[in-house]
Parts: sequence; structure tokens; C-alpha cells
Amino acid sequence: MNAMMRSREGLALPMVLGAIVLIGTMIAGVMYFATQDYRVGANSLNEARAESSAELGLNRLTTDWDQSKNTTMAAGDTLTKTYTDVGGASVNVFVTRLPGPFFWAVSEAQTRGNSVQYGSRRRFGELFRLNTPTVSFLGAVTAAGNVRASGNVTVSGNDANPSGWACTGTLTNVPGAVLSPTATVTFNGTANVSGNPPYTTNVAANDTNTYFNYGGSTYTTLAALANIVLGGGTYNGMTPAVSGGVCQKTSSNWGDPSRHSPAGACETYFPIIHITGNATVTNGTGQGILLVDGDLTKSGNFSFYGVVIVRGTIRSSGSNNGVTGVEMAAAVDLGDAVTLSGSTTIQYSSCAVQQALSSSSALTTAKGRAWVNLY
Repeated sequence: MNAMMRSREGLALPMVLGAIVLIGTMIAGVMYFATQDYRVGANSLNEARAESSAELGLNRLTTDWDQSKNTTMAAGDTLTKTYTDVGGASVNVFVTRLPGPFFWAVSEAQTRGNSVQYGSRRRFGELFRLNTPTVSFLGAVTAAGNVRASGNVTVSGNDANPSGWACTGTLTNVPGAVLSPTATVTFNGTANVSGNPPYTTNVAANDTNTYFNYGGSTYTTLAALANIVLGGGTYNGMTPAVSGGVCQKTSSNWGDPSRHSPAGACETYFPIIHITGNATVTNGTGQGILLVDGDLTKSGNFSFYGVVIVRGTIRSSGSNNGVTGVEMAAAVDLGDAVTLSGSTTIQYSSCAVQQALSSSSALTTAKGRAWVNLY
């Protein structure tokens, strides 16, 4: 009896304690690896978000580009644009003007970290250029049909810079008027035409591509980018509109070709104006690109700086009509393309043409290896 009641060492408690320690260790290990896996995944997500945000900065640059920077930024100038994506990442885009039509952009995106994950930063670079239309103007006036001028009319292909404009480059004279070989040019009274030569013929003046295709763009694509779209009719009183020092881009504001000191708010505004029918313009001024689907009549006190492209004919009457840049008339009715009378001046200006085309150009990615992953 005493032998049966003898004390023995127990095994249950050590086994339970060992099991608890083992299970706790396993749970701690699982929690550790789960936490590490979460952190790795979160950091990978942050890196992916930073990458996509950096790409967002470059993509946004082409959609909200301020076209006034096309002519106001000199080579070496840099501007900064800031964006925030839907995930909260901040994006800074640094844009530097290069010589010619090129811009170098660096987009840097930064994501935020927290107690269990690190923030991430990515930086991409991309080369952009201005998609400037290559308009094949042949002279101060390019016409598919006849050109008739009478009265106090002056047509000059001798290159000249507009007064007060910041122009660079070499002045190059062009013919005063260029028309198709089957057309005629008639000047009566005191009408005067000058240039290199004063007027000539060219088969390109009878080619519709000259008037409607501009390298990588067309008349249609330019019209689709128009800042101002108007139906056929009579328009007068076009003048710069400014409120609180800010240029108001209304349908009657066609830019400010005068150059003031200090500069006017609308001096850098070169709109594309698209008129979808026949148009008569009077008592107004403007700059940029004027596209007219029908005929254009300048009936007095109208001046325009830049490029005028008309699918039909151009007529001038009255006094103080002037175009500084180039005029092109396709004369789709195959009659007279340009008829000038009264007091009219057409002065070729490579500066006005280039600034009008450049200022109206969209920003696009340069071809080739334009994109680079900086880090």
C-alpha cells in the first residue's frame, strides 16, 4: 500500500508548457513573416505608385500646356508644374527650354510613408517638341486663282519685323505674290507690289496640299484646335479684353499685336480663329492663325498679324486694311483668289508667321528615345 502511494515526477505540465511555447513561437513567426510580407507588398505598391505618378506628370504636361510659354521661354529658362495624384503622391515637373522647338522635362514623384512602410520616389525624363505646322506659303500672298489690285494697295514680300516685336533670325525676302501658272495678276492705279521677285507663278500654288496640308497637321486638325469658332457672318470690334490684369479669352478678343511697355496681358495670346462660312471683318485687330472655310472680306480698319488661310477668296475694300505675315487663298471656286482695293497693305513678316505658328503649337513627345528612367 505504501509502495503504491509513492510520489512520482509528473510529465503533463512540462509537455503543456512546451506545447504553449512551441505554438507561441509558431504564431510569432507567422506574425513576423506576415508583417514582413505586408511591408514588402506595401513598399512595392508605393514604388509602383511613384512610377505611375511620375508618368502622370509627363502625360499631364501635354494636356494642360500653356501655349504662351512657346514664345516667352528662352533657351535655358525653367518652369515648375505641380500635381497630386488620386493616391496622394506629389509630383513636380521641371521643364527646361532647349534651343529650337525642344523642351526637356523631368518628372519627380514622391509617395508618403507611415509606421510600417517607406515612402518612394521615382524620377523620369522626357524630350518634348512643339508640333508646329509646316505651312508652305510661297510669298506674301499665295493664291490658286487670279490676283487683282487697284487703288492704294501695297503688297510686299520684303521681310520686315512688326514694330516693337521681339524678333530673332535673319530677314529673308520672298515674292510679293505667287499664283498658279494659269492665273493672272493685274495691278491698276497706284497699286504696288514688291519682293523677290515682285510676283511669280508656281505649280505649288495650284496644289491643294499647299493650302490644306502642313507637314504633321492639316487644315482640319488646326481647325479642331481653334480657340475661337465662329459661324459665317460680319464681325467687328475685335479688340484685346483685359480684366484685373488677366487676358480674357472671349470670342471678340483675337489677341493684342501692339507691343506696350509694360507688356499687355494679351500680347502672348495668339489664338486660332476658325470661321465656318463666309466672313466680313471690319474695325478690329488680331494675331495668330485665321482660318476661313468660305470667302473673307476685309471691309475697312482691320489688321491682322500672322497667318490667314482662306478656302475661298480674299477681298479687301475700304481703308486701313492690313495683314502682317502671309495670306493664302485656295479659291475653291477657281475664280479670282485675291481682290484688293481701297487702302490695303499686305506685308510679309517671317517673325509674325513664326510666332503665330509656334504660339499655336501643341506640345508633343519627340520621336525616338525621348523617355528615360533617371531613378
